[in-house]
Amino acid sequence: MDFLKKTVELLSSPLGIMVLLFIFGILLHFRKRRRPLGRGLLFCGAVLFLIFLFSPLAGYLMYNLEKDYAPLLQPPEQPQTNKILILSGYAEEHEGFPITSLLSEMTVGNLTEGLRLYHLMPDSVLIVSGGVLRKDERSVAASMAEFLKQMGIPEERIIIEGNSQNTYENFLESRKFVGTEPFILVAQACDMRRAAAVALKLEMRPIAAPASYWALQHHADLNESKKTGSFWGAFINPSVENLSRLQWAYHEYVGYIWYRLRGWV
Repeated sequence: MDFLKKTVELLSSPLGIMVLLFIFGILLHFRKRRRPLGRGLLFCGAVLFLIFLFSPLAGYLMYNLEKDYAPLLQPPEQPQTNKILILSGYAEEHEGFPITSLLSEMTVGNLTEGLRLYHLMPDSVLIVSGGVLRKDERSVAASMAEFLKQMGIPEERIIIEGNSQNTYENFLESRKFVGTEPFILVAQACDMRRAAAVALKLEMRPIAAPASYWALQHHADLNESKKTGSFWGAFINPSVENLSRLQWAYHEYVGYIWYRLRGWV
């Protein structure tokens, strides 16, 4: 079921649709009777590629995901809390490499924000959440804990939640450690809307601490007219990164819809 869901999500994603257009376009191009259709599909795929690469679509979608939660520059005075929950992204096991090379960019970004808050809150406890991705490997949370220990955090200040397989389970399992008390939630800025919604659905009390903003910092202080111009400036600053960010934004929007259908938010 999970494999089918991921496959459907991939094929219906912006890059998935573009790749399918190219594949069918090439296949049909070699069939005489279907050659015009094949050329048409190739043309549509090329147009989509240029739109994704040059347009402000990725920036706008990411901004819309990030804008709901401002950075947590200082720990809140009220309500007081000493728990910092850090969500995971991805990690691998490869012997002979430092822990910094085994964690994904997203995971390192979350951990770095958690570390920053920990040093502002010396009496706090860090909870790292993320399950096993491959059989016979340690959980992502265990790899995150190793990173924190190598960054100088005492082992007794780290709680490992290594049973969860998705965002909903992250909170279901972490609720055992935070209960109904306020806690600081560290997740990617573009993931925070869904993550916070899940926590609230489970009657938890998250204090959002978004990590790794991609769009908001460029547009937060602009008025609407300047903001529009700033987004459309993407046409003169195309970036391959737009493709990966567009895919990520799509994943978050579809994920939120899926979670709502499941009753998780």
